[in-house]
Amino acid sequence: MEAAALFSFTASEADEISFQKGDIIKVVEMEEDSFWFTAEIEGKRGFIPKNYISLHPHLWFAGAISRLEAEQRLCWQDTGVFLVRESESAPGEFSLSVRSVNAPHL
Repeated sequence: MEAAALFSFTASEADEISFQKGDIIKVVEMEEDSFWFTAEIEGKRGFIPKNYISLHPHLWFAGAISRLEAEQRLCWQDTGVFLVRESESAPGEFSLSVRSVNAPHL
């Protein structure tokens, strides 16, 4: 997921990475109970403070919606439009729904 830096940050530990306000950052790991995310900036990987950035969510990620709702969202879209949602039958997994002429759901 991409994020934009709201503030500049200077790393104080070897496993942290510095960035400037306005930098675009690739967040690669997010821990819910942590104050830090793992990110990549210009090929360097390390920790960044999560309160220094603003996440840019992917528009194709629908979160926890049902299969029926996914079908309803896609039925009027062009062929090939897709969304990813949290799996109803396998917690922690994801489901991919793609608008198709032949099948409304994969």
